[in-house]
Amino acid sequence: MNWRYGALLAGAVLVAGCSAGQSTNGTGTVQGTFEQAGGPAIVVNGKAETPVVPLAGIVTFTGAGGQKFSVSVGKGGVFSTRLPAGSYAVSGASGPGRSAPTTARVQAGETSRILVVVVVS
Repeated sequence: MNWRYGALLAGAVLVAGCSAGQSTNGTGTVQGTFEQAGGPAIVVNGKAETPVVPLAGIVTFTGAGGQKFSVSVGKGGVFSTRLPAGSYAVSGASGPGRSAPTTARVQAGETSRILVVVVVS
């Protein structure tokens, strides 16, 4: 067996083993990407495209009762957090940029995916 595949398999088993015994306690996971879209077009392979850039910043989830949960997002723009089950208004901030409003629904024991976008013109 190639050592890379063996290491990958061992890592997958380790992750599965870590989460198998945990109780969700009414929480779910939100995995997402925080990015900037828009601005001056760039030319890629002879075609004009709108740039999409990962952002670092803060993504905030606000529940129906007003409770807020924030997650720091690194320069790669990828984040993951556990939240109590429910519906959330989601906003992102990076420097002076603010995201377009969006929502997320979190279900206990499930993983949801979300895209949070700051649109620039």
